[in-house]
Amino acid sequence: MVMKTAKNTNRTAKYASFLEWGTLLVIVVVLNVLANVFYKRIDLTAENRYTLSETSLKLCSKLNEKLYFKLYLEGEMSPRFRQLRDEIRDLAYEFREASGKKIEIEIVDPFADKTGSEITAIIEDFAGKGMFAVRDIEDESGDQLKIKQLVPAAELNYSGKSVAVNFYQLDVALDPAENIQKAIDNLEYEIANGLRQCTLDKPKNIVFADGSGEMTDDRIKAFALELSKYYNISKLNLNVNDPESARPFLDVIQKTNPDSLGLVLLEKLQRRLNGNDLLVVCKPEIDYSLPELYLIDQFLMKGGKILWMVDPIAAEIDSFENNSQIIAMSRELENIESSLFKYGIKLENTLLADALSNAIPIPVGGRPELIDFQYFPVFTSAGLTHPITKNLGLVWSQFASTVSIKAADSLQVVPLLTSSPNTKIITPPARIDLQSVYMQSKDDNYKNTLRGGTQLSGALIEGEFLSPFLYQRKFTELPFINRGKSKMIVLADGDIARNATSKKGMIFPTGYDRFTRNTFANKTFLLNCIDYLIDDNGLIEIRAKEKVIRLLDKEKIRQEKTFYQWLNMSVPLLTVFLFGLINSWVRRRKYAKV
Repeated sequence: MVMKTAKNTNRTAKYASFLEWGTLLVIVVVLNVLANVFYKRIDLTAENRYTLSETSLKLCSKLNEKLYFKLYLEGEMSPRFRQLRDEIRDLAYEFREASGKKIEIEIVDPFADKTGSEITAIIEDFAGKGMFAVRDIEDESGDQLKIKQLVPAAELNYSGKSVAVNFYQLDVALDPAENIQKAIDNLEYEIANGLRQCTLDKPKNIVFADGSGEMTDDRIKAFALELSKYYNISKLNLNVNDPESARPFLDVIQKTNPDSLGLVLLEKLQRRLNGNDLLVVCKPEIDYSLPELYLIDQFLMKGGKILWMVDPIAAEIDSFENNSQIIAMSRELENIESSLFKYGIKLENTLLADALSNAIPIPVGGRPELIDFQYFPVFTSAGLTHPITKNLGLVWSQFASTVSIKAADSLQVVPLLTSSPNTKIITPPARIDLQSVYMQSKDDNYKNTLRGGTQLSGALIEGEFLSPFLYQRKFTELPFINRGKSKMIVLADGDIARNATSKKGMIFPTGYDRFTRNTFANKTFLLNCIDYLIDDNGLIEIRAKEKVIRLLDKEKIRQEKTFYQWLNMSVPLLTVFLFGLINSWVRRRKYAKV
């Protein structure tokens, strides 16, 4: 009888143990199934960095049909890029949930089972679509490097539109870990920007001023093409002294009394200009007349936004092709400078030299040598907190000047482009000699003479503007506006928007330097400027989200690598072993008295 009871007890204990493990297995399976069906990520960060902004949620709500999100960052890669891939994937799922499952996500390796020539062709094909490959360099051991091509980009297809989204841009001033962190910080902006392009219904209008030697040709073609993804782009000849200015209105002008031709032309130009949301003034070579400035002023007073990119000093890098020295001269833009001064900012007739600069090739001993060229200042966003400059890389300029701020109670001025403290201000006319530049680059004592302090080369002005034409002549019969709320950005360099061109007509991206092969943040900076001025989606606010960078200590990792490897292997094994001991002890206690 006792033996039978003992057998029943053992059988009961085994049955109970089987039920426990079976129940646990069922729970695990059910949880995994639910996890595949329902996606939810809990954001425990203090800054809510993993919570989508209201702008992103608004863009998701605009999706009326399926959007296909194909990420090409997959396959074998370094841990850094695996982290970037995982962050992109997780954020894409957040967007999918916010859209009500209208976003379909696919992650593929475009180079899987491909040979070298096939990979090259694929990279060229991606570049043609606006998605660019990067080199992933991994230090496998002390004397061995592993290099692989990756495409950290995605293609969004929606309602017949195909939009390319690049998630990684190399900043030469940052190390690899910081570049990855910067890319992670900008993920929400990049995906939201892609959604904006997909769902854009009625784009706003941007007009480029023309007729006074402005850059409206192939020199800014890359920038114009980028803008055309989001806005309607056109140009308007505002120079009433140029016969081409009247050409779009010939039909109306030919029917007009000859005595009022000038008045009719100005009113037509004013109405055409007022039909736009933003005016871009890009590097005029000759000064604007008062009628031109009147049209621009009334555009501003009615709420139109303006991006000024003005070079008060005439100096071009192309001039060194046939000469070893050039003379930098003032463009004498007195009327433009006077208007800007009355709007709250003074455009200085100066040339900025900065120790923090980009390099140019200078012939030395029959071959070119890259030398830091102090007249190509590189601006950083260090210490700047405005959304335009948030998480921004280096901005490259060419023969930049400086600006100073005029105090005004009704206007708020925010610095956007600031130099390093190691500067010198040069007043034209000034001789720039490549031989002297080369010698100065090798002289440490010369660098110590650059003590001009931090200089300002670009600023945002917003608030209520007062028209400088309040007590001057009115050039049209349209109602005069004497004051108005608006925004403008003034940059003391037009070449920030300039792209390089090859002799075969190839257009390089905005901010790309073909000599150093570095890509600066010029395009991102300019797009941020324009988004802030006229974009009502609030995308620029995504950049303002506070992000705490928590990078690993690489030296500590190197020293303690073995310890953490053993820790990662032993802790799971010890956990399972302890769980088994505790479970055995509990069962023994439970059935000991049965």
